[in-house]
Amino acid sequence: MIIKARHIPFFVRFFSFYSRNGLKRHFNDVIFECNVSAAGRPLLLIGNHFSWWDGFIAYRLNDLFLHKKFHIMMLEEQLESRLFLNKAGAFSIKRGSRSVVETLSYTSGLLHDADNMVVVYPQGVITSIHRRPVQFERGTERIIAGASDKLMILFYVALPDWYSEKKPGLYVRVIEYTARERSITDLEEAYNMFLDECISNQIPS
Repeated sequence: MIIKARHIPFFVRFFSFYSRNGLKRHFNDVIFECNVSAAGRPLLLIGNHFSWWDGFIAYRLNDLFLHKKFHIMMLEEQLESRLFLNKAGAFSIKRGSRSVVETLSYTSGLLHDADNMVVVYPQGVITSIHRRPVQFERGTERIIAGASDKLMILFYVALPDWYSEKKPGLYVRVIEYTARERSITDLEEAYNMFLDECISNQIPS
């Protein structure tokens, strides 16, 4: 059986606090570019999985701009060793097991509620920020197929840069994926185009 998300108020407040202060303490500056509104629609947030900080970046993004009930998919072995994360919205997926179907169905079900957002990292594992193209696993396509017709899909890219500082700055850009085509190939291609654009914009002229 999968580990389903819970939302214990104390832990929700704690992770909101930790996301804000942890990012502030460990990064020289954190800049979000997000000009979307997800009011009245369930939200699937897709990001690049490059660091231990990824879930906290998504949590902070939600607190600042999206204001949804936070859910995030984690590998079961990682969640089992950090089970307190389950109390703030994390749920499990176990790759290569029968329970994958249950997890994908559960995730689609969450995305029928306009108050919910789900964060997924379709690469499946943390990979180097320099590795391109980003390759998506097929589960994302199945999640979307079972989700609400009102589903909003957002891409985000988070990029660190040190320049002349001791601590890196963190730059997070968000766009809505609006194309009608939602196959894994279309999503992957669109995400990689957005990633390349973000990297290009990051390089000083």
